[in-house]
Amino acid sequence: MPEIVDVSFACDRYAKDLKRAGVRTVIRYYTRDSPPNSAKRLGQAEARALASAGLRLCIVYEGRHGDQIENFDGPTGFKDGIYARIYAHHTINQPEGSAIYFGVDTDASKAEIRDRIIPYFKGVAEAFSGSKGEPSYTIGVYGSGAVCQALLDAGLVKLTWLAQSTGWTNYKTFLESGRWTMLQKMSATVGGIDCDPDIAGDGKDVGDFALDMPAKTSIPLAPARMVNARSGLHLRSGPGVEFDTLRLLPYGTSVYPLTTSGSWMLVDLQGDGAADGYVSAGFLSGTNELVPSGTTAAMPAFAPKSALLSGAVRMSDHLHEERGDGQSESDPAGEKT
Repeated sequence: MPEIVDVSFACDRYAKDLKRAGVRTVIRYYTRDSPPNSAKRLGQAEARALASAGLRLCIVYEGRHGDQIENFDGPTGFKDGIYARIYAHHTINQPEGSAIYFGVDTDASKAEIRDRIIPYFKGVAEAFSGSKGEPSYTIGVYGSGAVCQALLDAGLVKLTWLAQSTGWTNYKTFLESGRWTMLQKMSATVGGIDCDPDIAGDGKDVGDFALDMPAKTSIPLAPARMVNARSGLHLRSGPGVEFDTLRLLPYGTSVYPLTTSGSWMLVDLQGDGAADGYVSAGFLSGTNELVPSGTTAAMPAFAPKSALLSGAVRMSDHLHEERGDGQSESDPAGEKT
């Protein structure tokens, strides 16, 4: 039976069965643009359940349309990288140095690799480089032999996971090169669930990890704040209006501050210490008070230099957030784009 499997849905209720079947590591997903309650995304409770059963975790990030080449470019890579790093640290408690693979679930051509995939991974690398005290993670790629080889040669990844599609470009060449970290096999039933078995290269560290589960009382929560925007406030996947809206928080919603990034605040909606997303601090009551020390260090305001130079990210975007009615403090009469 395989020691590593990748699963595209929540599998915590099968954790003991997987362990009994000889599985050592379960690969699960992070994703920024899938619905908030998507079963594809690894959640905190699932991660803890798998760890409690004695299973290790390994992570792959894949966007909602990770099989479509037009969804790969530099800005998207940057946003995906920011989301993955924030989610890994603040929600899952993924340890520093472990891996986050980024999925390229399409047989990209040479031109597409050059014009789409490489810029995407440069965006990921830029997002991961601005640590400022945050954990550093190892970047990997899931994809065709051609994609894996090109990104290794460009120095943009350290780990490669060769997709099971034998007809994709350079599959055999990359397989025989021995440069792959993991090899995905054809689907099978393991521990009562449908999954894809995977093989680690000889003597290679795939970047998996044992989840450290701190005591619930180890991180004191800051006092709750309240949404004071009459028409509601956008909860976003990153610290800026260029990041996707996850949901609209109604007026009066209580949130727990976790850390700050300029005028943005990473918040917990449940009071369990897990991050749910970013909101503009200016639309929360009590924002003149600092997040107490002893929670987490302040995060940097992430905006890639290339985006700032091109004007793709306006400084004004980091000074306010649109309310639910599409208006903002700095533009009370018009809609913000």
